[in-house]
Amino acid sequence: MAQDSGFREGMGIALRLGVELIVATFIGVMMGYALDKFFDTRPWFLVLGVLFGGAAGSLNVYRIATASLPGDVKDPLDLQKNNKKQKDR
Repeated sequence: MAQDSGFREGMGIALRLGVELIVATFIGVMMGYALDKFFDTRPWFLVLGVLFGGAAGSLNVYRIATASLPGDVKDPLDLQKNNKKQKDR
């Protein structure tokens, strides 16, 4: 039963990461589209909205992923170093 719980927790985190990325990009697209419509500058604000929305979504995904790391590891590269140190012991 514990394995099933871990699987569900992992799927929940994966779903949240996907939703964060999609929603942030969608919000950037909609803001860019609205600015293009207002200023009549198609497609420049839309392109900027996609880029900034994607960047914001990626930053959110990174923050969530690093926050879910075990213990006091706050950098994925440190996690690899810690795993190597523990194997050496």
